[in-house]
Amino acid sequence: MLSLIFFVAAIACITVLPVMFAARIMGAERTGFGASAIAVILQFVLAAAFQVAMPESPIVLVIALLVGSAIYAYVLDTSVIKGFFISIISTVIALVAALLFGASFALHLASAT
Repeated sequence: MLSLIFFVAAIACITVLPVMFAARIMGAERTGFGASAIAVILQFVLAAAFQVAMPESPIVLVIALLVGSAIYAYVLDTSVIKGFFISIISTVIALVAALLFGASFALHLASAT
């Protein structure tokens, strides 16, 4: 049970905290955990809906990025351009965090055997 709690907390940190940090960097009005979590959930749902509607289409990535920027702009109360940069910055931060988390998890598994 503790592993499940740790896993959920790690996923929340990897997905929501980068949006919070990027929103603060870009000067958004709402930079709290709740607003950032709602923005991430809405962006994920919309990206999944586009992926289902148009599978294996490269235009899906562009549409998801533009709509994701609009979602960040609306939920975090900033401009669409700043929402675009929030999307880019948070993606970079999330990728770095995921790599570090994955590497530390791999080291933990390697040392346990």
